[in-house]
Amino acid sequence: MRYLCCGILFVLASASAFADPAKAPATGEAKTVLAKQGAATVEAIDVDAHLSSTPKADRAGFIDSPKRIEQLLSHLLMRRNMAIEARQLGLDKDPIVQREIEQAAETVLMRHRLDYIREHAVIPDLSQLAREKYLANRDAFKTLETVSVAHILLDTKKRTEAEAKSQLLKWKAEIQAGTTTIEALAKVNSDDPGVASNGGVYDKQEVKGFVPEFADAVRGLKAPGDLSEIVKTEFGFHLIQLKGREPGKSYTFDEIKDQLLAAERENFIKKLQSTHIDKLKSLPIEAASPETIGPLRDRYGVPALKVSNGDAMTPKPAAQAQPSEAKAASDGAAAGTDASVPPAH
Repeated sequence: MRYLCCGILFVLASASAFADPAKAPATGEAKTVLAKQGAATVEAIDVDAHLSSTPKADRAGFIDSPKRIEQLLSHLLMRRNMAIEARQLGLDKDPIVQREIEQAAETVLMRHRLDYIREHAVIPDLSQLAREKYLANRDAFKTLETVSVAHILLDTKKRTEAEAKSQLLKWKAEIQAGTTTIEALAKVNSDDPGVASNGGVYDKQEVKGFVPEFADAVRGLKAPGDLSEIVKTEFGFHLIQLKGREPGKSYTFDEIKDQLLAAERENFIKKLQSTHIDKLKSLPIEAASPETIGPLRDRYGVPALKVSNGDAMTPKPAAQAQPSEAKAASDGAAAGTDASVPPAH
């Protein structure tokens, strides 16, 4: 534990180096020991390697958490200790295990090959394309209408449904008569856990964020001050008052130009990656003959080919397997990484 805590402190001090891809640790720093446990040692470069499968923009956020760092170091130590035990038992001498290790390395290299395409892509000026897409679908580039509402919630843990509805109707009449306000009543009586911090008011919220029954009631309120009928949701019974509406805002092209260009650059890179994958997939495949497939079928206990009316019939497998590498590469091209490699978090 003493080593682990020291390692955590070191990683926190070095967080910027791990998070910034332009600041790869120097050779000496990379070999700095972060933690030891049993026969296992974890160095700074092990964290670099683990974070290489995490999008660069997310690495700083990952490192900026002592809990996640401790979990990462603990995981790396456990995995390395297990690997050391496996080697001591001679498990790494098994030909299948050796080939599986090779395939794992191929998966990592495939991801880095895709990253290489990304990092060395020559991206043209995409401003005109971004503007054309903006003009063709301007409605997609605006905020939604927001509403501000106040409400009182009465659940049925302390009262019956009839009592809850009766009480809310009484308070509705008092609010309409001007003898009190919904905010004052909510602060004292509402069962909403959030009332302590928001006073019963939800300010500038998108209607779609409310539970359906509540949202429907809010949509029915037209003018500030309007009160709803009593609304039942999974939380209990509500009385709602509209405080205000703000229409959605349409963005100009200049306001969102940077985001649009970033999206077009990402699309361009993904297309480059997909094109490269398709190029590899299109290479001629030397098809296996029935003679070479036969032993493989026997190896996995697949029934022999059946013959019906003189025609050879191949039994259909329960599920058609898809080569994992090809699928991972396709997914990786779409996501900019290898889908078969677990993310750092």
